Amino acid sequence: MGNGSGSIMEPSRQKANPKQLEHLVSLALQQTGIPVEDADLTARILVDADLRGIDSHGVINLYNNYIKGIQSGKINRRPDIKVACGSPTTASVDGDNGLGFVVSHRAMSEAIQMAQQYGTGWATVYNSNHCGAGAYYTLMAAEHNMIGIMYSTGGTTVTGPGGRSRLIGNNVMAFAAPGGKHGPFVLDMAPTMAIANKLHMLDWAGKPMPEGWAVDAEGQPITDPSVYFAEKGAILPLGSTATHGVHKGFGLLLMTDILTGLLSGDGGSMFRRKGEESHAFCALRIDAFPSAGDFHELMDEMIGRIHEAPVAAGADPMKYPGEKENQTYKERSVNGIPLQSHVMESLKQMCSELDLIRAYDALWMD
Repeated sequence: MGNGSGSIMEPSRQKANPKQLEHLVSLALQQTGIPVEDADLTARILVDADLRGIDSHGVINLYNNYIKGIQSGKINRRPDIKVACGSPTTASVDGDNGLGFVVSHRAMSEAIQMAQQYGTGWATVYNSNHCGAGAYYTLMAAEHNMIGIMYSTGGTTVTGPGGRSRLIGNNVMAFAAPGGKHGPFVLDMAPTMAIANKLHMLDWAGKPMPEGWAVDAEGQPITDPSVYFAEKGAILPLGSTATHGVHKGFGLLLMTDILTGLLSGDGGSMFRRKGEESHAFCALRIDAFPSAGDFHELMDEMIGRIHEAPVAAGADPMKYPGEKENQTYKERSVNGIPLQSHVMESLKQMCSELDLIRAYDALWMD
């Protein structure tokens, strides 16, 4: 989940074999006590983010966020996930503090099952953890000829319009729709100017962040990523300033808190009464709408118009949301996933601790 692709290229990258990387992630999770099925699922979702070029939500988070979270007891290794149905098309899911990937996959699966029978399904989730990129879950629905929608709270790192301290989560929204000859259409974003991992990657690369992304503890603009971390700065909502419509980004963040936190009883990113993270998932069966018979044809026509739209001199042709990630997925599936040096070091340290150095050495492509 995040803003754009989440990828900041560096010259010091080495390419990992996607299958070997997925295998390593699963082994590492199993070494910490995660059941094989849950480890395999989590590995698949994490590596899928890297394959799509969403580097900020892939294996960059494996060691420090998930492995250490499991080892410390922050994340429940074997959650007893409970689903309570409120109506034929709505449910609430208690994740029992399990891995967010496992809990979220279960919730979207429940939404899809409801939509198969009744045309639509909604599932709110509480007592969960970070679940990675939202694209994976919405694409689950798209693969069933449905529209998939996902919302999730993020870390409380964002201020409000004119604010100077962290107030609300870097909340996420994702949407996927199947296409015909084009697609799928996938929008996966946080309505903010950046996310923390992008600032980490800029800091590692020795690059400044654009003015308007974040402020310091006094609400003043900063461009040095290290200042953001050292002083507990705050990221700005999408729009950044009143002139550029920061109230719109802030409103979308609040909307996400309402759908994930208030509906689940958790309260959202400003309260977190029922665990670390809350989510919401929706599936809409396209053929449940009597007027949707031409959906795929119209999707292709819409994308065609985007591709044919005139652009300014020197600008690249327009792309639909998800097009770049779809292309990156195909390219990286064949040529490997480029991993930044800090990520490689983190994986090597993890593998040394978990006695998985052989699996680490087997990652790299010639």
